[in-house]
Amino acid sequence: MQPTRQTSKAVLQAVIVVAAFLVAGAACGWLWHQIWAPAPTGFAYQNEPVFDDDVVFRGTGLHMVIGLAAGLVLGAVATWFFEADEVLTLAAVALGSVAAGWLMVAVGSALGPESMYDAAKGAEDFTVIKANLEAGNLVPWIAFPGGALVGAVVVLVAFTSGPAARSQHAEHPITDRYEP
Repeated sequence: MQPTRQTSKAVLQAVIVVAAFLVAGAACGWLWHQIWAPAPTGFAYQNEPVFDDDVVFRGTGLHMVIGLAAGLVLGAVATWFFEADEVLTLAAVALGSVAAGWLMVAVGSALGPESMYDAAKGAEDFTVIKANLEAGNLVPWIAFPGGALVGAVVVLVAFTSGPAARSQHAEHPITDRYEP
């Protein structure tokens, strides 16, 4: 049994949505690092890094702003253009946005300096060290996915027509010409 043309189209659209989120996650990780750099400096004291209070917040806050904005835009755009199957598109937005959030952290962190905790271990007191780019454990679960799901839901609720509305439009002679 072969899948219908509509099912194949919906699956292809879902794959495109997930791939777009992965590309955006990597690009946002790079952007996150570029805005954050140069790395703030602090010092080692008793094998622990010491920095101003805002150093860790700055990295996390930047991640939240970039992730929320990118997720909101990408979630809305994906849901607007790929409506072969709204539920599958929403699932693809959810999956892709979670992967994008984690990829953003991975790329941004990999571009930065080594771990500030590793640099402080074994260093003499008051040795200058650089901070590394990091975000809290919950941030990848909140920023990109939160923005993406809000964007998708806004489009689904406010701008797209559901299956019932589409079936009413199908009786219109101009719309029938464009239906496969």
